[in-house]
Amino acid sequence: MSTQNGQNCCPHCKKGSPAEDATSTPKISQMLSPAQIKLLEYANHLDGPDRVKHLKLLHNVALYHSHSIIDEDEKNALFSAKCLWECIEEIVGEDRR
Repeated sequence: MSTQNGQNCCPHCKKGSPAEDATSTPKISQMLSPAQIKLLEYANHLDGPDRVKHLKLLHNVALYHSHSIIDEDEKNALFSAKCLWECIEEIVGEDRR
């Protein structure tokens, strides 16, 4: 089966043309804010493991190699960094250790 512009359609697909598929693809981006989309792009599967490694390094340097006393705000920031790398690990499918 071919469309008007000569492109073949998959016989198993429910949609008729590739143009229809292209218009339905951005639905998820309409549900997310621009900042959320940027975060997902930032934590893509290729760069994600490096981001996790860097966040863990910053966390450990601040926590274990600093001679300064860490106050409550700094503890919260370190915990947020930990939560962020765990979320990135989930996005990229990296095993938790």
